[in-house]
Amino acid sequence: MPIAIGLGRTMSAPTKFAHVVYKTHRYDEMIDWYVKVFDAKIQNKTESLAFLSYDDEHHRIAFLNLGPRPADLPEIETGLTSKCQGVHHVSYTWATLDELLDQYLLMQENHTPPTYCLRHGLTLSMYYADPDGNGLEFQVDVLQVDDAVKFMESPEFDANPVGELFDPDDLIKARDAKESLVPYVLRSDQTAPEAGFAIEIA
Repeated sequence: MPIAIGLGRTMSAPTKFAHVVYKTHRYDEMIDWYVKVFDAKIQNKTESLAFLSYDDEHHRIAFLNLGPRPADLPEIETGLTSKCQGVHHVSYTWATLDELLDQYLLMQENHTPPTYCLRHGLTLSMYYADPDGNGLEFQVDVLQVDDAVKFMESPEFDANPVGELFDPDDLIKARDAKESLVPYVLRSDQTAPEAGFAIEIA
């Protein structure tokens, strides 16, 4: 809903989220990591700036080169574990559960395990940190939007807005064994959604 800001004008929401820009002392390492993890294309790269895209947007991720890391610069915790203010994570959605699980396996092969994995109820989510420690959420939507909104308004979500930890390896074993994945995807305080799942679940 537009917000009145005086003089008869109103603010309105943007049409989409466009891109995120990271400042880094690990310029080439960060670019290489994002190219590999997102199967991204480098649209333009100079000594100071690089622009990457993984879809039909001209750029989704950009990097600003801060130069070599000063020796006296202290190491920082990741956005996922730090108690300091700032961005916790940026989230990316995969189209299917198989795609998310395959991405997990590829990350494992590249020695990049998730920091933790959560059944949020709305989504099934795996959290990673890039070479600079920026937090990323890789997710699939579990619920259709209407059911997701209802669940967020529920007493269960009020009591636990974070969700429950899960082990992706258990989910992969169940998938490969052709077991029902519903118990692995839904939280223990959830029932099956009225409108059906947002992803294909056996």
